[in-house]
Amino acid sequence: MEYSEAKVIEEQYSNDEEIGSYMYFFEHNNKKWCIDATKESPWKGRLINHSVLRPNLKTKVVEIDGSHHLILVARRQIAQGEELLYDYGDRSAETIAKNPWLVNT
Repeated sequence: MEYSEAKVIEEQYSNDEEIGSYMYFFEHNNKKWCIDATKESPWKGRLINHSVLRPNLKTKVVEIDGSHHLILVARRQIAQGEELLYDYGDRSAETIAKNPWLVNT
C-alpha cells in the first residue's frame, strides 16, 4: 500500500494495545510503500523474525508484469533448521522508543 495510507493505519494500530503493528516500510522508484503484516494472511514472509545483528535474508523489490513485489533473498548460505531473519529497517525515534529490541537483536 502507499505510504500515506499506511501511516493512517499505523496510527490506528497504535491506539489499540491488543493489535500491535507489523508494518514494513520500503522505497521503490523514489516512492515510499508499506507491507502490512499485522493481520493473518497466507503470506509466510510475515512470520520471519527481525535481526539487525545477524540477518540471513534481505528484502528486494522485483517487477513482474508491471507490478512490484517484495521478496526475501538469502544473504548467505542458510543451514537447514536455521532461523530465518531479516532487518525490519525502521530506525525512527518513535519506533525505537516503542520497540527498543529493534536495535539490539
